[in-house]
Amino acid sequence: MNFNRRDFLKTVGNGIGFLLTSLPHIGWRSGVKATEKLTNDFYQNFLHPPVEARPFFRWWWNGNRIQADEITRQMTLIQQAGAGGVEINPIALDSIVKNPTGKAIPWLSHEWNQLVKHTVTQGKALHLIVDLIVGTGWPFGGRFLQPTETIQGIELEVKSITGPTIHQENLSVANTPDHRLLQLKLFPKPLTDMNNGNDLLKNVDEKGRVEFEVPAGIHELYILTWRNKFREVLFGAPGADGPVLDHFNRQVVLKYLNRLSEALMPVVGEKLGDHLRAMFCDSIELEGANWTTDFPIEFEKRRGYSIEPYLPLILNFEIEVAEELKDILKRVRYDYAKTLAELFMERFIQSFQEWCHQNGLKSRYQAYGHPWLYTDLLDGYLVPDIPESDQWLFNRGWIDYAEIDAIRYAIWNKYAASAAHLTDRKIVSCEAMTNTRGLFQASLEYLKQATDINIITGVNHLVLHGFNYSPPEAGFPGWIRFGTYFSEHNPWWPYLRLWMDYAARLFSTFQESRPTASVAILGPTLDVWSENGLDRNPWIKTPWYLHGLWQAFNHHGFLADYINATILEQAQFKNGEIHFGPMQYRILFVANVSTLTPATAQAILDYAKNQGTVIFIGTTPNRFPGLIEKEKNDQLVQQAIQTALTKFPDSVKTVEAPSKNELISWAGRLMKLTPIKPVVSISAPDEKLFFNHHLKGEQEIFFFANLDRQRERRFLARFPTGDKTPWQWHPESGKREVFPYQNVKNELHLQLDPLESLLLIFESAHHSAPSNLPAPDLKKFITIKGPWQVAFQPVQGQPFSQTFPELKDFSQIPELRSFAGTATYSTEFEVPTTTRMLLDLGKVAEIAEVTLNNRPLGVKWWGRRRYQINEELKPGKNRLEIKVTTLLFNYCQSLTDNVVCQHWVQRNQRQEALPAGLIGPVRLYY
Repeated sequence: MNFNRRDFLKTVGNGIGFLLTSLPHIGWRSGVKATEKLTNDFYQNFLHPPVEARPFFRWWWNGNRIQADEITRQMTLIQQAGAGGVEINPIALDSIVKNPTGKAIPWLSHEWNQLVKHTVTQGKALHLIVDLIVGTGWPFGGRFLQPTETIQGIELEVKSITGPTIHQENLSVANTPDHRLLQLKLFPKPLTDMNNGNDLLKNVDEKGRVEFEVPAGIHELYILTWRNKFREVLFGAPGADGPVLDHFNRQVVLKYLNRLSEALMPVVGEKLGDHLRAMFCDSIELEGANWTTDFPIEFEKRRGYSIEPYLPLILNFEIEVAEELKDILKRVRYDYAKTLAELFMERFIQSFQEWCHQNGLKSRYQAYGHPWLYTDLLDGYLVPDIPESDQWLFNRGWIDYAEIDAIRYAIWNKYAASAAHLTDRKIVSCEAMTNTRGLFQASLEYLKQATDINIITGVNHLVLHGFNYSPPEAGFPGWIRFGTYFSEHNPWWPYLRLWMDYAARLFSTFQESRPTASVAILGPTLDVWSENGLDRNPWIKTPWYLHGLWQAFNHHGFLADYINATILEQAQFKNGEIHFGPMQYRILFVANVSTLTPATAQAILDYAKNQGTVIFIGTTPNRFPGLIEKEKNDQLVQQAIQTALTKFPDSVKTVEAPSKNELISWAGRLMKLTPIKPVVSISAPDEKLFFNHHLKGEQEIFFFANLDRQRERRFLARFPTGDKTPWQWHPESGKREVFPYQNVKNELHLQLDPLESLLLIFESAHHSAPSNLPAPDLKKFITIKGPWQVAFQPVQGQPFSQTFPELKDFSQIPELRSFAGTATYSTEFEVPTTTRMLLDLGKVAEIAEVTLNNRPLGVKWWGRRRYQINEELKPGKNRLEIKVTTLLFNYCQSLTDNVVCQHWVQRNQRQEALPAGLIGPVRLYY
C-alpha cells in the first residue's frame, strides 16, 4: 500500500489526527504561607509526586551477570534515592573489567526471564515502575537471525581514473554471500548526460577481475555493492549480540518482537502490560542501512519509475554534473530518501507501536539516530506513546547559537515535545545526563542546570543515564558501562533525593497540565533530503539558525513548536490559527524552505486565506522535490506561494535571514512586526534566561530559569493573567506561598540568582501580597575566620582530622589534593547582636549542610550557599558546623592502579584537579 499522510495519521495513535529555597526575589520575605486546606490533587501531586513523575534509572544489566538477591538490593537503593522506576537495559560488560563475578545469563533464556519476573515483583513491592528495552545494546539484533533477516545496505566507491589508459580492477572482495557487486559504471567527469556512462558489469570475470579501456580525460569508476550482516549490535549482551536486524522488513521486525513477547509471557504474565509499563527502543543507529530486498519494487510502486538507472549517481553527494542533470539527481535523491523513510515508518515504527499495544504496553521510542534520521523527525515522534529525546553532559552543543556549559540539548527535545503537544501525550521523556567525558565531575548542581534546560524545551520526565548493575564484590568504583556516576559509592548519593524531589515536583506539574505555544516553525527537511539524503548533520544545521529560533523567540516571551507537512496538510485553519489536536498556533515561520509538495504549499495558502500570519525567512518555496511530473508540480507550488504573497501582503511576508550573533535582537524586531503578543513580556531578554508556560484549568503556570552559573538576572515580567494571584511553588521543599507583588498582580519584578528557577502559579482566588521585610545589607558583614577544625571522612580509608588556620581549596594542598568524601568544618564565633542575618559560605565545592548551635539550617546543593538566620543565633559565642561533600574526580585521578578509574578519568575533558571543600569566605551579612 502506498504510504500517504492521511493513512499515517489514522495509524499513529489514539486521537492524533483530530483530536527553591534561596535568596528572596524582592527584599526579605515574611514567610507568609497559605492557610487554607490544600486538598486539590494538582498541588498534592506537586507536594507528593507520583512515581510516574519521578526520574527513572536506565539500569544496565552489565553482561547479564545478574542475581536475584543483588537485583533486590539495588532496587532498594534506587527506590531510597527517590527514583520512580527503572529501565532494564542488558548490555555488554566493559572489556576493561577482568575476572567478573557471576555467570552471564543469556537474554530470553528461562533463567533470564525469571529474573525479569523477579524484578517486576520487586518493583511492585517497592512502588517502582519497570520498563524493558527491546533486545540488548542497540540497535537490536542477534546471532539467531537468518541471513535474510539481517541489516542490508548498498555502498558506493568512486575512483578517479585519467585516460587514455587500460585500467584493471580487482573486485573479488565483493563476491561473497554477504557482499556482492551490483553495478560497475564508468562516467566522464564532469557528467553532462547519464547515457554517457559505460556499463562494465558484464566484463567482470568469475574471479572478480575486470579490465577496460579508459578514453582520454578524467573519468570516475562507480563501484556499487550490496552488503548484508555488515553491522553488529553495539554492546550487545549474551543472547542478543550479533548481526543487526533488517528494520525495513515488517515480517522480520514482528518475528523479532514476537520472539520477545512469546518468551516472556509464560513467565512474567500473559499480558505484559500488567507487569511492565513500556517497551523501549533506543536511538536508531543503523549506519549503512539503506536497502531491503524489495526496495526496487517498492520504489517503483511509490514513485512511478525505476531507481536502477540513477542508483550509483545519487549516492555521490559531491558529483560534478551539468545543472539540468544536477536537478534531476536531486529529485531522485529525494525520492530515494522519501521511500526509505516511508518503509521505515510503516515497517518498523508502526509495527513496533502495534506490537506494544497488542501486549498492553506503552511504546517508548527515540526517533533520532546516527548517522541518519530515518524519518522526518517529527513524523517519527508522532507515533509513540512516550516520545523520548536525549541530553549529554560535558558535550558541546551542535549549534553555534547557544552553548550552555557543555550541556547538549534542545534539538531532539524540541521535536519530541512538539510531537507530544500535537498528539496530547502526557509524558515527554528524555535519556538524560548521558556522560562519557566527565564521569566523576558531574555535581548535583550541574544536574539541576541540565534538568531546567530539559523543562524549558518541553521535557517532563527523565530516564537517567544511568545506574550500573554492579555487585559489592566488584569493588570501587564497580562495573561502569556509561553515564553519570549514579552509584552508592558517589559521595553525593545520600543527597540525590533532594534533586530527585526537585525534578519530580516539576515533572508532576508539567505532566498534569497543558502546554501552550503560539509559534509554529517549519524547516527545510525536503531540501535537506534532496541535497544530502537522510544524513542528520545537514538536517541539524540547515539553516544554521533553525534550531536556535525557538530559543530566540523564548527570550522574548514566545513559545514555539516545530511542525511539518503532516501537520500542515491535516490541520484546520480558524480565525488566523493553525489547529491540530489540542494545539493552536497563531503564526507560521517557514525557515529557508525552497522545496514543498503542492499539498503543503496549498495548506499554507489555505492558512493565509483564513487570516493566518506566515513569515518566509530567507527564501520562498518554489519547487517540488520529486521527479515525476516535476514541471507541473513545480508550477503548483509556485502558484500557491505567490498567491499567498500577493493576495495577503499584510499577513504573508518575506524577511531576510538573521546574521550570526544577532539572532535574539533579530527575533525581537521581527515579532514586533507581527500581531502576536507574547505570553509573558520580559523587559530584559537574555540568552541564558528561559521560560515555559502551561495551563491547568484556570491556573496559569510559568516556569523561569536562569541558566547562568555566575550572573543573576533582574527583569520586569508582565503577564496576561489579569487579577489572578501569583503563587510561588517551591520544588525543593513542596511549600507554596503568595509571591510578593506591589500594586499590580500581573507585573512582577523578578530576580533570579545564578542557576535559580522560579515556578509561578496564577490562581483566581484573591490573596493579599505578603509584606516584605528588609533584606540584609550586603555591604555590612562579619567574616568568620576560624580557626577551623575539620573532620575528614574519605570515600575509602580511615577518617582523620586537621586544623586549618584559614580556609583553602583542598586541590591546592598537596596532601589533600586527592581527597573525596565529606569534610566537616567547625568553629566558634561571637556576634554583638542577634538580629536577622544572612550566612554566606562563599565558594563551596560542592554540597553544604549547615548546623548553627546544634540547629540545622539545611542543605544547599546548587547556586549560592546562603542561609537565612532567624532565632538560631545567640548573644556571645556561637558554634558553626559546615559539612561539605566533594566530588570524586580528584580521588579517582589519583588511583593510578585502578584500571576502571583511569579509563574514565582519561576520557574527561578536564585533567587538572577540581576545586574541593569549603573555600569561602564565610560571612554573616546584617
